[in-house]
Amino acid sequence: MRARVHYLLTTAVAIALTACSGSSGPSGPEPPTGAPVGTAVLNEGWVHVAEGSAITYHHNPPASGPHYPVWLRYEEYATAQARGYWVHNLEHGGIVFLYRPDAPAAAVNALRNTFRTLPNDPQCGHPRALMTPDPLMPRPVAVAAADWLLEGETLAGQAILDFVSQHRNRAPENICEGGDRP
Repeated sequence: MRARVHYLLTTAVAIALTACSGSSGPSGPEPPTGAPVGTAVLNEGWVHVAEGSAITYHHNPPASGPHYPVWLRYEEYATAQARGYWVHNLEHGGIVFLYRPDAPAAAVNALRNTFRTLPNDPQCGHPRALMTPDPLMPRPVAVAAADWLLEGETLAGQAILDFVSQHRNRAPENICEGGDRP
């Protein structure tokens, strides 16, 4: 019950903020019906800050917030990428797969296998997703979208696919191109 109330309040706040900002809301197709997959996270804004600036996020890992004006290419990274880059990908409707470097190998491999088999975004012709380690996360693995998180000790492939289906392309900006930051 508390989770449902939290979801309804978070959704109401997001709708009110969108109405006040004059934005037409998230782009992309209507969300699928059914129970939402993941946890709604209160929006921290979408402000650009100077590249390299120190950024503090209220939620860990972030699902919105201040970010750099440059975003990442949609690919898998072996080294941790600064949050200021990949939060910008979220603003563009992208999905970010995250794992703590000390996460169990089986959890990371399951996440990676789902990342590598992710279907293409019909609007973009590619999965519109990236994967990066994040040593600051409290949980071993997570998948982030604009204002939404799915996180845990391990994540099932179907739960991730359902999350992607519900939340990819539902962000303030609908930009398919990956960034210039390798």
